[in-house]
Amino acid sequence: MQLPIGATSYVFRYLLSDPASGASLQALVRLARAAGLDRLQICENARPLELSVSGWTDLQRSAGDLGLEIGLGCMTLSPATVFQYLDRTEAIGASDLRLVLENEAGIPLSASRIRAFLDVILPELQSRHIRLAIENHFAIPSRTLAEAAASYPAETIGFCLDVANSLRNFEDWERVFDLLEDRAVCYHMKDYRIAGSNVGFSVGGAPFGEGQIDARAILRRIFAKTGAPKIYLENWTPATGDPQTDIAADAQWLEKSIANSRSLSAPL
Repeated sequence: MQLPIGATSYVFRYLLSDPASGASLQALVRLARAAGLDRLQICENARPLELSVSGWTDLQRSAGDLGLEIGLGCMTLSPATVFQYLDRTEAIGASDLRLVLENEAGIPLSASRIRAFLDVILPELQSRHIRLAIENHFAIPSRTLAEAAASYPAETIGFCLDVANSLRNFEDWERVFDLLEDRAVCYHMKDYRIAGSNVGFSVGGAPFGEGQIDARAILRRIFAKTGAPKIYLENWTPATGDPQTDIAADAQWLEKSIANSRSLSAPL
């Protein structure tokens, strides 16, 4: 059986970067399926709240006709905004919502602040039977996320494990998995190359399977936990400043990442 391959809307980063000329969500769904994706997690960069709840029902119907599974992701510190996303998650019949607990400025939260936030949204999650997938991101250490979630039911509060985001906290993917995989809902897969000297380093993107991350080891660990993981590709494609060049590069990296994912996962 072939591994279903997903991606987040960040594989279309440059296509969606300009609100005035970005693709509609209907167009995005068609583009994702044409690229060979089986799942698409539509995140904040695609401006999902601009589409009404009824519009999401229509989008789910279109995606289903194409054979594409869709879900949602948001970045917010506002319970009211989470509730808007939950309305849309219900409309498409999805079982989970990915959440980044930061804003664009990357303001970190303490474990107690995270728990105060979760206390507000927990009743809505439970009444709607939707599981939260909190993503390890740039500003919050994975240990803080694990500590914050420990007292909540695992069937309601879980994690989206990103294999590269936590490098900023000097946490490699193994450290992230050690701390968070017991509550794993889904996985964000991206690759990178590290360049540096004895006084510093920088991280640049690479198509999945072509950088320095041990992609096969990650996939083996994921499949040791579950036989049907929700895996979503992402890419850190560098910008040239020319929109068409950058959009084309995103498409090329996605094509390579999909092919490499299929090759690396069969057989494990």
